[in-house]
Amino acid sequence: MPLSVNFVTQKLQSFCGVASIVIVLNALDVPAPTTPEYEPYHTFTQDNFLDERTEEILPREVLTKQGMTLDQLGALLRLHPVEATVRHAADSSVDQFRAAAREHLGQDGKAVIVNYLRKAIGQERGGHISPLAAYDAESDSFLVLDVARYKYPPVWVKAAALFAAMSTPDSDNRNLSRGFVLIGGGG
Repeated sequence: MPLSVNFVTQKLQSFCGVASIVIVLNALDVPAPTTPEYEPYHTFTQDNFLDERTEEILPREVLTKQGMTLDQLGALLRLHPVEATVRHAADSSVDQFRAAAREHLGQDGKAVIVNYLRKAIGQERGGHISPLAAYDAESDSFLVLDVARYKYPPVWVKAAALFAAMSTPDSDNRNLSRGFVLIGGGG
């Protein structure tokens, strides 16, 4: 799947989830709206993704202040013709995560987005959302395509370290653990 071809940098510091969704929807060839700057082509952007339907799930005012939770990420993806399976790390294990993410990354028309605590992998600040681009079995690492590329480049993270970073509580989501979303479908 051409995630790198569809890669965008998050427009605002709170838009990591929006940028990740836009990348995945475009990579999966989900029918997209028009946007004036790309006429006559149809593509998702961080502007045209947000509409009256997304407003019901996550008001833009809240999104701009605090970003989105794992459950909101799944709900926003489900507004489109894709399957989005939300998995909280507390309801999973590193082995289950590794197996599911590897399987998804190895198939066309599938993607994985992770929600993790940056501090837990040695980076600055709080929770973050980005898509996974690849898995390397030899190092047991996932390539995180960080949408905050003004701050961090794509980074290889050991599966256990990434899972530990997802196993952290999110105070904006009733202290449920962060986790990952398995995405399939589209087209």
